[in-house]
Amino acid sequence: MQEHFALDDQAKLALEVAKHAALANGDSRCGTEYLLYGLVATARGDIVELIDLFALNTLRVDRAIERSLESRPDDPTVPRTPVLTERAIVALCTPRLDQSGPTGPFELLHGLLLDDNSGACDVLRDLGVKPAEARRLVSYGIRHLTRGEIDDLLATLDRRVGAHRPWWGPDPAGQISSINTPIHVGSSDSARIDITALGTDGFGVGFTLTVRSLRTWVLPPVFAPEEALIPGQGASYNDGPDFLLLQIVLPDGTMLDNRSVNHRFKTEQPDSPRLLRLGQRDEQINLYDRRQHDQHVITGDWWIWPQPTPGPIEVRIDWPAEAFSGSAPLDMSTLTTGDPR
Repeated sequence: MQEHFALDDQAKLALEVAKHAALANGDSRCGTEYLLYGLVATARGDIVELIDLFALNTLRVDRAIERSLESRPDDPTVPRTPVLTERAIVALCTPRLDQSGPTGPFELLHGLLLDDNSGACDVLRDLGVKPAEARRLVSYGIRHLTRGEIDDLLATLDRRVGAHRPWWGPDPAGQISSINTPIHVGSSDSARIDITALGTDGFGVGFTLTVRSLRTWVLPPVFAPEEALIPGQGASYNDGPDFLLLQIVLPDGTMLDNRSVNHRFKTEQPDSPRLLRLGQRDEQINLYDRRQHDQHVITGDWWIWPQPTPGPIEVRIDWPAEAFSGSAPLDMSTLTTGDPR
């Protein structure tokens, strides 16, 4: 129980959230991975800067925990209160460096990351965060630097040389060669679909898909399978008639589509091509003209990794809700390869 540990109010709250998260997942143990979830869920103050730096949030951490549970055998006897693991107890007993007060969120996070085989470190690795780098940054946090010192540290980190080049999107420091001439994919009575941008940085290919309404849609397009959440189980995905199936046929015959949910931000490069959604914008245009209907425009940015071999690429669209089916070739010869560094 929490009275066994000398915790400040924020660390106590993180512990309570961790226990509830373990119970919701049907887990009989409350390990360091749940304490990490609790810290992210209750973060406030200076630790928010560190969590944001690694793009951590409760949804991503929860998904990583669910994936780790898939490899564990089911436990039919789940206690009313999950039992803390030995690593979790050690983390909860992490003292302040100057022994001046109770264990706070930085000390707790420091304790979670000390063992490279802990559940918290496994979750970070699954999310593309290197535990060694996280430990180094947390070591600054347990010194309880001033706001000015933290700002200087974060500014220095943002100017690091040789930072990791992500595979799951264009190189932030690179140059992308692109064409802006729209490529028409197809039209129906209710929609027109175009590729409005196409670019490459030498490592992958990005394109923008724009879906524009020609009349009011009964079911607007959905670009990702809907996610169904079941407590204690992994997320399941399904697609209905409103799902817009996007297929990419590469020069070597490999077919990619958006039915598979690919997890971004992983350091390890996958061993097969991937199609990833980078972002989406949904726009409603009110024309205030009775002769025309209001327009609905959905724009999505997509990324193909790695850079395909030379040859034609075909984009195929199938949207059952609006009886839409179309395809278009992508001429990669019009793009000049960026400078892959």
